[in-house]
Amino acid sequence: MREQVDAFLCLFFLFFFQNLWFNTLTMMNDMMPTIEETASAADLAQIEHEEWERGNEERERWGSTEAVHGPLLTKADLDAFHADMMRESLALDLALENAFKCDDNDEWFDDGPLK
Repeated sequence: MREQVDAFLCLFFLFFFQNLWFNTLTMMNDMMPTIEETASAADLAQIEHEEWERGNEERERWGSTEAVHGPLLTKADLDAFHADMMRESLALDLALENAFKCDDNDEWFDDGPLK
């Protein structure tokens, strides 16, 4: 009887504290303001400007790399790459589809070690 009471109390407290923990986290998340609620128009404009500057820096670095080494891929190379990847993807899909088909007369199982 003592073990049953202990198990019941253990489950009760586990359930109680789990709900308490979940409700506390949910309540705190509801109380936390979002960026849209706290940021002013000037803050949002500053964030957008910084993102634009980072994009410019990335384009400049890529431009200087292409100036030294040439373009990574031409349009024709990129189209050929995409076509190759599409063929590989279709071949893999077909191979996986065929891999899981069940044959009724499978020689490996009939004559193999799992005989």
